[in-house]
Amino acid sequence: MKMISNKKKFIVFSIIVIIIAAALRVHIYNKSIVGYPRGLDGEYQFYQLKKHIAEKRFPIEGVFLNSPDSYDSEDEARVPGGYFYISYIIKYFIGGGTYEGARLVNLITSILISIIFFIWIYKRFNITTFFITLALMSVNVYFLQAGNNIYNPHNPLILSFIFIPVLYEYLYNDKKFIYAVLLFPILALSAQCHFSNFFSIIPSLIVFLIIRWKKDTKKNIFPLSIGVFISFLTYLPYLIYQFQNNFESLSKILSRKSELDAHYIIQPPQIYSIFLFTTNEAGHKYVNGIKDIINSYFGNNPLYIFTFIFYILSILIALFILIYTYKHFFTKKMITNDDKKTNTLKDLLFFYILYIIISVVFYMLASIGAGRPHYFYSSFTLGFIPFIYFIENITYVKPKYINYFCLYAILNIIAIVIYNY
Repeated sequence: MKMISNKKKFIVFSIIVIIIAAALRVHIYNKSIVGYPRGLDGEYQFYQLKKHIAEKRFPIEGVFLNSPDSYDSEDEARVPGGYFYISYIIKYFIGGGTYEGARLVNLITSILISIIFFIWIYKRFNITTFFITLALMSVNVYFLQAGNNIYNPHNPLILSFIFIPVLYEYLYNDKKFIYAVLLFPILALSAQCHFSNFFSIIPSLIVFLIIRWKKDTKKNIFPLSIGVFISFLTYLPYLIYQFQNNFESLSKILSRKSELDAHYIIQPPQIYSIFLFTTNEAGHKYVNGIKDIINSYFGNNPLYIFTFIFYILSILIALFILIYTYKHFFTKKMITNDDKKTNTLKDLLFFYILYIIISVVFYMLASIGAGRPHYFYSSFTLGFIPFIYFIENITYVKPKYINYFCLYAILNIIAIVIYNY
């Protein structure tokens, strides 16, 4: 097999991938047009959107911490902060005051934000890494879902396309001011969309910065403090409301915590979701066991067998890359074409491990239980850091093998397209 090394060829292939991914997204969007949100969560979130608009009320709270009995319920505790409904209202008005219009704006927004991530990949890493990352992520089942539906956990997933580049640049650059300022505000907005971020990505970043205190945190405490202050300002309307209403919402949150404690069973969270994010497993097929997986691919379209093969391959390859990368990490054999880049990827791989540990500890201490895969959407792009290192490493030390991985990425696109048409 001839090694693909020409940058122009990769650019051409990347353009083809973008066209296919765009066509797939349009197809999925058109196929799911019904004119109204589906499911209880979608119904009550749309109901709350219309209620905010009708009452001309600025959103200061998010969705309910747990699904209510009916979409017009007002009794349950809510997520602090109003970013989710603020963004929903903006999408709704730009979309012409219809649900489908808002959904289309959400699709466009998710693509535009992801472009920031892909441009960063293109500028910071080699063209091979850009092409393979683009090919895998543009048809990723989680990313496709996040763009297609307005649902509060999808916002943290999309914001992760900004967070990881910012964190990388904070670690990579000597001048860190702007990146240090941005870190916590991004996570503050994520937390206003899903409360689980307070028990995973946020404490993970805090512990990570504490560990790096002497290395760079102490020197950048001022811009980091500015970022924390900006994060506080995003919660200011919520805090003012609490003072005016005798902390009613906070009391509901504490009551919800007491309910969880009363029925709590010690169990770790579904932190393995960060691994699933890099595969073709959508996070729900495995719940009902092998039978449900088999039924999804067999007995319908015979071409789904091809998709099933890549479903299995995606898991095996993701597992291989994870083992390969962390073998290099723990044996101190990480290497790419640039030492500074290698050290920064090493820091992010450490953050990956720390995120898993901190999430498990905080979930169990907070009595949250196992959670669900969407609880960890803020770590979506973090899950691809082992992939980025793997591609950078193989391209540098074993370039003749990278063409096989390019072929896998291309065929995987075909498999995803087959399953969605």
